[in-house]
Amino acid sequence: MKNEKTVTRMQNRYIKDRENLHKVRSRHRVALARRLAVLLAVLVIAFAAVFITYTKQALLLKNKQAEKVKVEQKLADAKTEERQLKAQISKLHDDEYIAKLARSEYYLSKEGEIIFNTPTDLEKKKVNI
Repeated sequence: MKNEKTVTRMQNRYIKDRENLHKVRSRHRVALARRLAVLLAVLVIAFAAVFITYTKQALLLKNKQAEKVKVEQKLADAKTEERQLKAQISKLHDDEYIAKLARSEYYLSKEGEIIFNTPTDLEKKKVNI
């Protein structure tokens, strides 16, 4: 004896409507899943673009700030040099300073004065050059 059980599906209008409704809902679920996947991909790309742009801007800002510090240091050095040069200019208006400078740098002498070069003077000149 065979133990065969056969199951027959009912073929009425209600069953067909339920199967159609189930197919439609399955299609809607698949379509929804695809739309959500596309939306998620677009959001990931948008956030990645924002993150990359932010990172580039932060790096650029850091470089500009470092450059600003260097330029401010150059400005401070230039101002210091300007003050020194102005002080030297004001000294050059003094006749005694000019005479002293001429004697030390160019070995010029007053009338009746004799200039002797010592080895230490020559070494100082070489170091300054």
